[in-house]
Amino acid sequence: MASAALKVLSRASKKLIKPFSPTPLTQKWHKFSLIEQAQSHTYVPFGFFYSNNQLGALSNQPTQISKLLEKSLSKNLVSYYPYAGEMKDNAAIDCNGKGVEFLNVHIDAPMYEILNHQDCSVKDVIFPNGVAWENDSEYGLAVIQLTHFDCGGIAVSTCLSHKIGDACNGLQFSIDWATLTRDPNAKLIPPYYISDTIFPSPPSGPLDSPVVPSILDGCTQKRFVFSSSKVSALRSIVSSESQVKNPTTTEVLSALLFKCVAKAVTANSGSFIPSKLIQYADLREMISPKLPPNSVGNVLSHFSTHISNEADMNLPTIVSLMRKEKQLFRTKDNIKENAWALEILELAKGLPPQKKEFDEYTCSSVCKFPFYDVNFGWGKPMATTIATGPYNKLFNLMNYRDDGIEAFIMLDEQGMSVFEGDEEFLEFASPYANYF
Repeated sequence: MASAALKVLSRASKKLIKPFSPTPLTQKWHKFSLIEQAQSHTYVPFGFFYSNNQLGALSNQPTQISKLLEKSLSKNLVSYYPYAGEMKDNAAIDCNGKGVEFLNVHIDAPMYEILNHQDCSVKDVIFPNGVAWENDSEYGLAVIQLTHFDCGGIAVSTCLSHKIGDACNGLQFSIDWATLTRDPNAKLIPPYYISDTIFPSPPSGPLDSPVVPSILDGCTQKRFVFSSSKVSALRSIVSSESQVKNPTTTEVLSALLFKCVAKAVTANSGSFIPSKLIQYADLREMISPKLPPNSVGNVLSHFSTHISNEADMNLPTIVSLMRKEKQLFRTKDNIKENAWALEILELAKGLPPQKKEFDEYTCSSVCKFPFYDVNFGWGKPMATTIATGPYNKLFNLMNYRDDGIEAFIMLDEQGMSVFEGDEEFLEFASPYANYF
């Protein structure tokens, strides 16, 4: 995808990195929960950029950087051993220490040209080609890529199987790996594997995978930045015009995106379609007993905000409805009444899918996660990113350095051409993130 937008030459090598010590026989099998069995074999794809100034003398020693990261990765895999194993019959992983693919890629282009390019997909050169959202990838349960730019800067990307864990796990893996790179003798709290203890495996045997497929439909992704001052202004407006006091950053930004993207879709279709915004939520702190942040698994569910009439597609109404749905979500038993798990069980029955009453939009926010804490010894990353994908009408929200929020919007090209010119949206969002 990136090569069509920017002509770069690359050279790559690949090797397997095995855990530093063998996995004990007591940890031989990692069982999948119901949700993990239903997941397609896609990855959680995050990337971290570091400039040549941050690397100092190391910027001219790509081999030394690679060896440093390979050694610490091997140590990290002792604790994150399922990623180094092999999947068996969609029910479990054989934690046999086979290893994790580690790619070294050299890009004949400077980092700033990649990061500041108008085409957002250009940054995907830092991810293994065609891996991030592909189902049935030829790669294993984790793929790491170290990208060297001709300016001396680097990017480190991790593609960790969604069959094992969610975004929270993807980040914690990177933080622990970075810590071991800075200090090989660091004492880390080992991850807590949930396996099938929260959402049990189906009693009738493994589900056919994937029940929930990955969808790559040729959409385009655009990146926008909301500065802290613009976020504050938007929160003040919503607070003054609705019954919601102190709306959160995620609430106001997801509502704005929902409204403006739905407006673009309506403009293209010619009429308003009843719409709903689906928002995924981390359950670690909601369930009893609470789970630690380093618990590994897909500990997720979702709630939805429904808009049936075009007159209600305004920020005060959307945020008010969203807050009510969120409060209901927090008060119910999200294990026994997990919306995602219940949907999976319905799909697994093989019944024809019900006709959708609402046009669906999805927002995933990782703003509460400290992505800029991934410090391999060269300081905070100068930029972080997520791979382009995987389906239409998706909004991903991440922190943007120390000032504001970065939004990655997936939309079909016809809808995007209308959306990116929306004056109300551009009052708060900047279409480009300038890193240099």
